[in-house]
Amino acid sequence: MTHGPDAVHALVEESGWEYPVSVRRMEREHALANVQVDADGNSIMLAELLGDAEVDRFESYEDLVTKLGPVFEAESKRRKVGFFGRLKQTFLGG
Repeated sequence: MTHGPDAVHALVEESGWEYPVSVRRMEREHALANVQVDADGNSIMLAELLGDAEVDRFESYEDLVTKLGPVFEAESKRRKVGFFGRLKQTFLGG
């Protein structure tokens, strides 16, 4: 299964769209779609991911990778925090 920006690109292809693609259109058609964040199987809803990216449109596949790559990396890193790290974040905000 694809993950990261390739998973979002797969949604674009499955929809039969061509670039440029607006974020608004993607949210309208696939807001609740689960997109796999990483190879570990973590996933996120597309609308939440796009909200974190704060972009309006993707001009090309390369543009999509450039804009969403850091968002996927940050989300994957956030989810790899261990049990004690989560407790620390919860109670100490760190």
